[in-house]
Amino acid sequence: MGNETRSGPIMDGSDDATDEQKLAGLREQVEHDRAGEGEAAKADELRDRMAQTEVEPEESDDPPAGS
Repeated sequence: MGNETRSGPIMDGSDDATDEQKLAGLREQVEHDRAGEGEAAKADELRDRMAQTEVEPEESDDPPAGS
């Protein structure tokens, strides 16, 4: 493997995962990759990876803050 950039998942079956499963995987990756960093840095990284992979955020039943 050289300087190739991977644009998709490497594991078989990853395309079959639900957005909820994909989001859980992204969270796990960010926790591992950003261990020891603050929550704000982890949240920024998670947002970036969600945008890159086109994973939608979970919908919440909670009312928006300030409501």
